Formats: sequence, structure tokens, C-alpha cells
Amino acid sequence: MARSKALPLLFFLGLLSFSFSPAIATIKFNFFYLTLMWPGTYCNGIPFNKCCRPTAGTPAPDFFVQALKPYNITTGETVTECAIECCFSLKLVKKLIDDLNHYWSDVSCPSNNGHRLWEDVWCTYGTCSNLTESVYFQRALALRAQVNLLSIFKRNGIVPSSTKYYSLKGIQKALKGIPGSSTVVECNRQWLFFGDYYLYKIHICISSDAKSIISCPIKKSTINCGSEVKFLPFDPRELPVSTGAHNMPAANPIKMPAAAIDMDM
Repeated sequence: MARSKALPLLFFLGLLSFSFSPAIATIKFNFFYLTLMWPGTYCNGIPFNKCCRPTAGTPAPDFFVQALKPYNITTGETVTECAIECCFSLKLVKKLIDDLNHYWSDVSCPSNNGHRLWEDVWCTYGTCSNLTESVYFQRALALRAQVNLLSIFKRNGIVPSSTKYYSLKGIQKALKGIPGSSTVVECNRQWLFFGDYYLYKIHICISSDAKSIISCPIKKSTINCGSEVKFLPFDPRELPVSTGAHNMPAANPIKMPAAAIDMDM
């Protein structure tokens, strides 16, 4: 009996479909950096940077989560953008909305609901985390609460102030109160080559399953800090509301009267 010509063709097509079918791959990295940002510096310590009150929820007067960033020791780089097509679903983080509004807030101008920020973080870092969307955000928020930076600093006499200077060594000593952790302190300078240094971000090393704080595999203690650092105040109640470029705050938004914002609306 003659061999059917259809069989080799079907076999070849089967191989093609198998080769090009999407596969769920495990992303290789060694640990996470949990990056916590101080909004007082973001709003008042960066030249020409302005802040606005979000349209949804009330930001907490506390450190914000910026991201949970996978880090690969071999490449020496943060692992980013691991999905060819990124899908972010607000429904998957519905139970976390209150905490996201409080501790993962977007205080940039114009005023917004934070959704674009969360989508950007998920697509940039979350897709490389080997976690589902809901677990990624939930664990980052839980770790932020576990660390409780403001409480640690307060116990060590480090509180937000527009006039006080704190020693970098004192800040690093206070951070040793985080059990089993290793941290990196990042500052922002008022101007590029002169001016005060402001406490800006704290990077905390986290296990690759995002469940626990660990000692950093990489020895780095500070980024862009001087020996004396300011810890600027932040009061979210005084943030102005801005809906577009025409009514952006023209001066320090913490001090701008709310009535001045509605003139072009």
C-alpha cells in the first residue's frame, strides 16, 4: 500500500505548532530589591518637580512602595520587561486597592488614580518576578508593612524636618533594626553639584520568593549621599489638585492654596 503523503505534512505542522506555542518560562534572578520612596523628597527635594493630590484614595504620610525589582547577580542588572505583551488587570488587585492608594500612590501631576503607575510597575518588574499579578503587589505591600521604616526612624530620633540634618551613619545604624536585612540608602541632592542631600529611597534586599528580608548578596551601602542628610516633611492633606497642564502648580505644591488651582477649570 502506498504511503500517504499527508502524514509527513501533518507531522511537520505538528512540530511547528509545538515550537511556536507560548511557554511559561521561569525568569532567572537572585533576589529582589524592595524600593521604598520618601514622598517628601520626591515632592520638595527635586528641582522643578511638582506633586498633586491623587484623584482616588488618600496617600499615607509614609514611605511609598516604588517597586519590587528582580536583580540578577551574574549580569549585575535589574531584570525588566519580561513579557512580550503585558496585561494588567485592576480586578486582580481589587482587594488591595485601599493599601495601594495609601502606600503605592502616584502623587505626580496632573492628579490621577494611580492605575497607570501600577500597570507600568507590573509590566516593567512584575512580569519578571515569577509571581502572579495579585501576589506581586500583595507581597510588596506586606513587606513594606513589616519593615515600617517610619517607626524605625522615630525610635532613633529621626523624624521629618525642613531644618534638621541627620548623619548618614545614624540613618544606617537605625536601619540595622530591620532583622536579617541589608539595606541601601539613596539620597537626592538639591542641585547636581551643590546643595543639601535629602533622604530619598531605601532599597531592602528580599528573597527570590518575595517572602522574607535577607542580607544583601551585593555589598553596596549608599547611593549619592553626603555625610549629612535632610529628611523633608510630607503632608498629603496639603497637596493641590491639578487636572491638566494649564493648572499645574507653579510653586511648591505643599504651600499652594487650593483656590489657586481652579482658575483655568
